[in-house]
Amino acid sequence: MVEKMPAEYKGKLLSQTDYTLTAPREWNDKEIEWLKMLLEKGYSAKEIAYSMERSLTSIKIKIKRISKQDNTYNAKHVIEKYSINEAFLEEIKPATVLDLYTGEKNFYKAFAATTNDINEAIPADYHKDAFKLICELYAKDCSFDLIDLDPYGSSYDCFSLAIKMAKKGLCITLGELGHKRWKRLDFVSRFYGIEKLEDFTIDNLIKHIQRIGLQNKKRLIVYKVKEWQNIGRVWFKIEPIKILDSQVKPTTEPKTLFDFLEG
Repeated sequence: MVEKMPAEYKGKLLSQTDYTLTAPREWNDKEIEWLKMLLEKGYSAKEIAYSMERSLTSIKIKIKRISKQDNTYNAKHVIEKYSINEAFLEEIKPATVLDLYTGEKNFYKAFAATTNDINEAIPADYHKDAFKLICELYAKDCSFDLIDLDPYGSSYDCFSLAIKMAKKGLCITLGELGHKRWKRLDFVSRFYGIEKLEDFTIDNLIKHIQRIGLQNKKRLIVYKVKEWQNIGRVWFKIEPIKILDSQVKPTTEPKTLFDFLEG
């Protein structure tokens, strides 16, 4: 259940007019940031309306306006992101790519990329929930030289399978950094084991992802890290870990049940 927005975040009531049945409420910076935070967490417009005690129509209109504004606001970071993408592609030279959250600007259109976006209005090979799709692809024994996870929010649930399936590189956009602005640790505490605000850094998020890599016998080597306002992105080169027979053989013969009972 989505939590209620703190009352002190609410904008002031404006004067009622001939065009409104009730006195409208001003949108202030705190309300807009709260709206963005709930969007990043994946809440629906209806749930956000409940949290913010606004009409569903008001929320939908504001989401549309914010989306248009953010396209301009984020233009600089998008250009930088694409520039690093190009350098990374030149570094690892992938033949196959999975773009799990392709978005309106399909960066990998020049490649024979497998693309997905839950929005059916966006041209893509699939229009599915990202986690469900990556489960399907893994079940079919698919693999890709490069997998790009560039969500609006967090793609944590896809990390392990993406690491299993990626052979040369992995790109992850860390939208969960947006929670830091609100001093919220609920998400990163549950998934990353981060309990203190001072530990909520992109470096610690990366270290956690690298540990998931080791669990999957992959060494994730950081190629580049960028952190912008409320968002970060990391480019990993992948190196498989070879476990030699000598590393897994026991140093002594395994004990029998009788040996254990005897102490």
